[in-house]
Amino acid sequence: MNRPRREVRAVHGVLLLDKPLGLTSNAALQRVKRVFHAAKAGHTGSLDPLATGVLPICLGNATRLAGYLLDADKRYRATVRLGVKTTTGDAEGSPVAHSDPSTLTLAALQAAAARLTGAQTQIPPMYSALKHHGQPLYALARQGLEVERAARDIRIDELRVLTLDAVEFSFEVRCSKGTYVRTLAEDWLAAVGQCGHLVALRRTALGDFDERTLTTLDALEQLPDAAARDALLHPIAALLADWPQVVADAAQAARLEHGQPIRFEGAPAAGRVAVFTAGGQALCLAQVDAEGWVAPSRWLAQATVA
Repeated sequence: MNRPRREVRAVHGVLLLDKPLGLTSNAALQRVKRVFHAAKAGHTGSLDPLATGVLPICLGNATRLAGYLLDADKRYRATVRLGVKTTTGDAEGSPVAHSDPSTLTLAALQAAAARLTGAQTQIPPMYSALKHHGQPLYALARQGLEVERAARDIRIDELRVLTLDAVEFSFEVRCSKGTYVRTLAEDWLAAVGQCGHLVALRRTALGDFDERTLTTLDALEQLPDAAARDALLHPIAALLADWPQVVADAAQAARLEHGQPIRFEGAPAAGRVAVFTAGGQALCLAQVDAEGWVAPSRWLAQATVA
């Protein structure tokens, strides 16, 4: 028996989801997409099932900007269980090493944190979704295999201890994309002669979005109608807050929509720019060439601008 086809609609914007514990990012995405009856959706930066927090879900034309959010800096709050290192770097793994945390001091952690701040390289963990010859590393790790991984450039902008006791310590980190907090915690503890594993991880910010305006899946699914759900969406323009911007009138917008480069007073001398209407609608992304011509590169508006 064939199931009736689910009706979908064109809905555009960004939902700031508070990803729940135990759910994959893709599973959370599919639930949001189903609730909105969205024709198109994508998330920006996976969180592990054991992680919670800021997971922007892009709907409709907002998916065209998802890649820019993937590049955004992130902030996390984490809790580490001291004295036991695991195969996965978190609570899902099996113990592989032990240490005596009774000698660990706040001063030692703080001193090591200062040394770990700044630009550096990090070797990704085997239990990650990165691929080796087409296979996810975690699939190889589950077979008991370990392969060489290339170190990746990352940046730690801020790393500070929040709490420390005889069993656990918690910390906050502000970092670049590509940073594995599990690996950071292991490297940090190794620097002070200890080991441990992550038992809690929460992403508190991604780019300009933070946890103050998050919506839970339960709250979303209990809303009575599409209008109430749509009211939770941030406009596409919210993704472009830190871009250089120019404003186009109707005639300029029509030319841009047809792929024609034009000049704007006040446009940057070169590089990327976001083009808006006078009413604040995001029209497109564009590139400014050396001669000052603004050429559209990605159209964002939902419909032809009159």
